[in-house]
Formats: sequence, C-alpha cells, structure tokens
Amino acid sequence: MSTLEPGSLIVITGLTGYIASHIGLVALRSGFHVRGTVRSRARGEELREAYTSLGVDASPEKLCFTVIDDLTKQEQFERAFEDVDAVIHVALPEPSATWVQDSIASNVALLNAAKKAGAVKRIVLTSSSAAVHSEPPTEKVLDDKDWNDGAIQRFQSVPPAEKAKYIYGAAKTLAEREAWKWMEEQKPSFDLVALLPNANFGPLIFGQPRSTADMVLKLFKGDTTDVKRLGPQWYIDVRDTGALHVLSLTDATVSNTRIWAAAGPCGANEFLAILRKNFPQAKLPEDIDGPRGESSTQKIDSEKGRLMLGGKWRTLEDALVDMAKSVGY
Repeated sequence: MSTLEPGSLIVITGLTGYIASHIGLVALRSGFHVRGTVRSRARGEELREAYTSLGVDASPEKLCFTVIDDLTKQEQFERAFEDVDAVIHVALPEPSATWVQDSIASNVALLNAAKKAGAVKRIVLTSSSAAVHSEPPTEKVLDDKDWNDGAIQRFQSVPPAEKAKYIYGAAKTLAEREAWKWMEEQKPSFDLVALLPNANFGPLIFGQPRSTADMVLKLFKGDTTDVKRLGPQWYIDVRDTGALHVLSLTDATVSNTRIWAAAGPCGANEFLAILRKNFPQAKLPEDIDGPRGESSTQKIDSEKGRLMLGGKWRTLEDALVDMAKSVGY
C-alpha cells in the first residue's frame, strides 16, 4: 500500500473511548481528517471540546462524527466509509452472552463494508495481547505468530457459569483470526494491520475514569481489588498506543502484519512504588504479597513497535503519573 498523505480522510471507530480518543488526537495532529463513529453525538462534541482545549484544530472541517449503534451491522459501516481512505477499528460490541459471536460479526461487517466502499487502502485493527496469551506465563518469547488457543479451549469447554473468565481472550482471538481468514479468502484491494496492546496507562483526554484509570484511583483510596485482579502484566502508555495506530496507517513496511504494543513488564507493587514516590502525601496500600503483586515474567518480542516509535517507549512512571494527574491527583 502507498502511504497515506496528510489530509486523507480516516474513520476511527469508537472515537470517544480511552484508546481511540488518543488515536484521534495523534491523527489530527498528523494532519489527517477524522470521521469518528460514536454512539452519542453529544459525547462526540465533548471530545471535540477536549481536543480544542489541547490546542488541536478539531473544527468540523477536520473532525466529524457518525452514529453507529450496532457494530455488527454492515450497512451502518457502509454509511461511515463513504470517501474514506483508511479505517482504524477500535470499538467493541456491548458485552453480552453473545459477545464472542458479536466481536467476530463486527470485524466481518466492517471488512465487507470497506470492500464495498472501494477506496479504502488500509485497515488497522485494534486486537489485544489477549489474542496471543493468557496466564500462566510460558518459557517462549511471544511474538506475532502466537495465538491464545488456550482461552478458546477453556471458553468452549467450561460450564456457562465460568465462561465469563475466558470470554475476553476467546473473543479477541477468534475475532482477529476471522479477520485474517477473511483477508485470505476475499483478497481485497486494501491490506490489514493488527495491533496487540497490553495494559494501557496514561492520561485521560476526557470523561470519567474506567478500567486502568479507575484501578489507579482505587489505589489512592486503599482498594487493591482491581490491581490484584489485573495481576502481572506488560504495560504500554496509551499515547504510544495512539501513535502506533497512526504510524500503522502510514508505514508501507507493516502491510498485513501484527504488531505488539507492549513496552515492558509491570505489576502491582511496581505501580505502588511509583505512586508513593510521586505522590508522597497519598495514603497508599502496603505492597501485595504473593504473585499477584509481582511483575510479569513473560517475555515478549515487541521490537517492531519500539522501532516504529523511534526506538523508545514511554516509561511506566510517566504513564502512571500522568494518568493520576489527569484524574485529579
């Protein structure tokens, strides 16, 4: 694929989400015109105000919105993809008992709509590290050839009451695999890049804290429930995740590849040490005993992403401190 030029129109699905809002910020700063899919135009306008407050031209000529309320409907994507040069697919269907099937259907509907649109040159899919691995860690250095077959097997084999524990890994693995299968069978004129982010930290652009941001807020309140549930991880600063998505649009060498978005191992006790250092007035919990407090021992080959970013990831300290400040600390 020839690289996209500044001024090209791209669609970013789920633009008001934590990760997608950062992708949009990088895209606008890079000179792209952005059409964001949203469930609510009012929330889209809140994001426009947030971008403007950061000094970005988010005028209607540069940023517009289209409502998609069902991510499994091809016709809704078709309306969004008119005259579009590329697509970044971040949004997920609403969690439900059929979330695995809905996640697969969303990717297929989007790909079919992009093929019908005719002008799309590249699709960047936000997959997940969960499409590659789950606990416990392995001796293998994980790379872009690995898949989380274990999550699929467990999801399919356990009783219904236990499926929720494995649904995310199964959904992400099966949905991404279906996208690659579609590409092989349909052979469209566009190519595909899949990003594999691990745990994202870093500032919120707008909105209420959820996920990792809510976890950090709870640490300031002495609540370690969520951080214990998270367990040993690799992290990435959400600003690096945003940059990797946009770079994946413009780098001709990453055509039809998977790219790890993972900067380094981390864990609860490292989070606490960083927060104690930077917010000495806060009453943070004691270190967590046992493996749930430790950093990940899993090795990951994420060199491709690091090199795309100029050879350097943002640090966990920068990500955590800026996240905490963005939610009021």
